[in-house]
Amino acid sequence: MKRRRCSAQAAIAYGYPVMKKRSIDHEYLQTVPRPVSAMAKDYPAGYAGYMHFHTRAQFLYAASGSMKIQSAAGCWIIPPQRAVWLPPRYPHQTSSIGELEMRTIYIREDACPAQAPREPVMLSVPALMHALVMRVIEMPHEYDEDGQDARIVEVMLGEIDWTALDPVKLPPLRDPRLQKMEDRLTKAPHDRSTLETWAKRLKVSPRTLTRLLERETHLSFQMWCDQLRTFAALPLLAEGRPIAEIADAVGYETAWSFTAMFKRVTGKLPSRYFEATQDSRQTQRP
Repeated sequence: MKRRRCSAQAAIAYGYPVMKKRSIDHEYLQTVPRPVSAMAKDYPAGYAGYMHFHTRAQFLYAASGSMKIQSAAGCWIIPPQRAVWLPPRYPHQTSSIGELEMRTIYIREDACPAQAPREPVMLSVPALMHALVMRVIEMPHEYDEDGQDARIVEVMLGEIDWTALDPVKLPPLRDPRLQKMEDRLTKAPHDRSTLETWAKRLKVSPRTLTRLLERETHLSFQMWCDQLRTFAALPLLAEGRPIAEIADAVGYETAWSFTAMFKRVTGKLPSRYFEATQDSRQTQRP
């Protein structure tokens, strides 16, 4: 997939319907003469970005709504009130699930905290960090480096909790046969075909298909299918669809069987997956 350096002009050229909180220029935000720059953008439901990168590191925060991140690490679903850390020059694609309020902090490479990982991670955003991000968003791009704004930026960088969370994700696949299976199941997650049936469709033996999955995903066929169906369920869950309806859409006969699978994969009940972040948001906003 072709990668592009991100610019405001590129977004316009590709016709993406982006709603801006204030006038921004992606290229300027990478070169602003300050260690940190910030922007606020709101995206409509169904926004689909393109593969690009930034010269600065990125603290990408879903202040409200959920987002999907595609990168070499795989495809992730990010719940509201969580953030993604992206190192400098790391190619990625961002899309929205429902309406999305995205708040982004760009950090110059020489200003990145020493603990910052070299790979993307999903991070929690406690109430204090939320308040600091929102405050930095409101600052002038060229804030006073000797004033209160600079001290707030320093505090914000020190408040990042680098404890990596485990997002629901799909591991990247390289084998074209696995890619074909993933594409079909992504479009029809209710397909409950067995390993043997898929092996016939792909014209390989069940043993070969099992070996390919274990080599590329480190998962069994059933565990991989469970992850894919959980991944497919999250956008529906974010929209507030009934659990029984979601269960049917991803191939489960009962809400109970779907709930058991979802909890096994995520560690949470479907009805509680977004609940904690919504509660924390209520405490963060007057």
